[in-house]
Amino acid sequence: MYLNRIHSINVGPIEDASINCTITNNLPKPIVIVGENGTGKSILLSNIIDSLYEIASLSFSDAREKDDSSNEQQYYKTISAQEINTGKDFMYSFIEYVHENESIHSIFKSGKISYSDFKEREQLKESKGLNWSDENNVKKISATPKQAEDIFSQNVICYFGPDRYEKPNWMGSKYYDISNFEHLSIKQKWDGRLDKPISVTNVTPNTLQWLLDIIVDSRIDIDEKENNLSIAHLNKDNEPEFFQNIHLLGIARKNVEKIMGEILGEKIYFGLNYRNSNGARFNIKSSQDDKTIIPSLDSLSTGQIALFNIFATIIRYADSSDINKSITLDKITGIVVIDEIDLHLHTTLQRKILPKLLKLFPKVQFIISTHAPLFLLGMDEVYGKDGYEIYQMPSATKIDSERFSEFQKAYNYLAQTEIHHTAIMKAIQENQDIPLVITEGATDWKHMKAAINFFLQQEQFKEKYSAFNFIFLEYEPENSPKSNCIKLNMGNKNLCAMCEQISKIKQSRKLIFIADADDKSTIIKLGPNNQNMQYKDWGNNVFSFILPLPNNRKDTPEICIEHYYTNDEIKTPISINGILRRLYIGNEFNERGISHDLKYQCININCCGKDKIKIIDGDAKSRVFAIDDSENPTNLALSKMDFATYILEEKPEFQHINHDNFHLIFTVINQILQEPLV
Repeated sequence: MYLNRIHSINVGPIEDASINCTITNNLPKPIVIVGENGTGKSILLSNIIDSLYEIASLSFSDAREKDDSSNEQQYYKTISAQEINTGKDFMYSFIEYVHENESIHSIFKSGKISYSDFKEREQLKESKGLNWSDENNVKKISATPKQAEDIFSQNVICYFGPDRYEKPNWMGSKYYDISNFEHLSIKQKWDGRLDKPISVTNVTPNTLQWLLDIIVDSRIDIDEKENNLSIAHLNKDNEPEFFQNIHLLGIARKNVEKIMGEILGEKIYFGLNYRNSNGARFNIKSSQDDKTIIPSLDSLSTGQIALFNIFATIIRYADSSDINKSITLDKITGIVVIDEIDLHLHTTLQRKILPKLLKLFPKVQFIISTHAPLFLLGMDEVYGKDGYEIYQMPSATKIDSERFSEFQKAYNYLAQTEIHHTAIMKAIQENQDIPLVITEGATDWKHMKAAINFFLQQEQFKEKYSAFNFIFLEYEPENSPKSNCIKLNMGNKNLCAMCEQISKIKQSRKLIFIADADDKSTIIKLGPNNQNMQYKDWGNNVFSFILPLPNNRKDTPEICIEHYYTNDEIKTPISINGILRRLYIGNEFNERGISHDLKYQCININCCGKDKIKIIDGDAKSRVFAIDDSENPTNLALSKMDFATYILEEKPEFQHINHDNFHLIFTVINQILQEPLV
């Protein structure tokens, strides 16, 4: 059985979300549900799980837990009118499964919608057993008891929720209460009951017992006859079949060992300790040198054991009804729902390992929710862009390969953050007695250093600035051609992340983070935590502040470091290779990016307009060129880096620059320097 489609309307935050699954020759594409918290990912999955419980209850009397007082079966998910989207009259979740070429329908409905209206919305001719004639809550399934029995005996049907947890061996049993999960258990019908829980939690003991069975089944019994060792119960007639069976059972064991090996990052095999040895009976050994690397399952990390249990459970469920399926994993069928699949997992497990493990089960339909962009990157690498489907909630918009670049950017940001951390920590460890100033951009420290150099040349400021005892983190952008220097791409997000992370550890010297004032979220994070202060004290000798606002920018407070100069100074031209270049300001252009004298075009129209003060430089996204030079346009905009470097180097064109506004920055730095070192 596979999920064919789900359509939810007005269910909580979901106004209208429809997912149509792709299944070709019994090969279902994995479905990945993404979206911010509160957009309905778990609600969508809960309706799927609820319908699976309803199907099971058709054939198995213990499919749902009974209420203690009424002795009636409880629903896995109750229907509440409070779930209806605000301002709407009804809600429903309609699900269609396909089992042996037949459709099975499920409806979860509340509020004022007639059956005829529902059929029209879903373009449904008829579905046996779904009809209703009132406005009460409705929950119905079109399957038969025979279909339900076949579905759970032939397929793996299970759900790994965000509450899944594996109790470590060091935790006392009283501190882990499994009573809340007991009502979720569904057990297979051997004695009129079921034994494969749909909702899977804390299954390590079951997994361990199954692993021991696998090891025992794959071993050969040895017998001694007349001082000769031989295989027990073996004769020439059954020899081929015997060795074939042992070989196949060995494959089943190797399949599970492969999963564990992928998680651990090396080739392993399962071993057994002697029964009189202290500790666990089961261990994991290295295939390379036969040394025990994991003494027991309890020795695995939370993420490792949780991940192993997911895929071991899939094989165990399939194995319980057909032992051959543990040998040929590509024949296992069914539906596996995993909410927050990245839970407890390190980034390497998310990206490199998890997609590989999913790929081992091509006929299992995985329905997954995640917050992890790295997992999606791994899926793209293992399955290809068209090998799986991503739906973004709350609208269940299908994200195509063009949208996938957003996740690549997120990965690049995480990778860059690690580079920042290494470089900055190295800089922090040098000159540990001198306070360090870390600026948002690679140009900011150059402007500040140029201002200090200027003030040191002025008699009225020389004594004051000579007494300042701090240094800048001097770095270049990551694409800089310079060598033997720190290279970073320190945007506002990286600066905020570094400040927050470093402040958690006591520093031996003061660290001062300075950010531009053009981003509201940065102002909130790094701005003063006291209205009477100009800076924020993070503790542990870490401080931050936002560029103070000069008087000439009071009307336009969203400034960056270049706005410390006048508009005319910002527009200072300089000849580079015979081309006159300068910085531009957004208000020099209209909303279409055309300059007011109709001579120039700016390609970044989002920064253009009469009220815009954004600095437009010569990067690829903000080029400025002459309109009459459209065939082979020459970029006329100067880069911010060149502008800062020329000022620091006191190029003749920039010797007229006024640095007075920078006193505001150094006044705040001086206040921080006066704070006692903790």
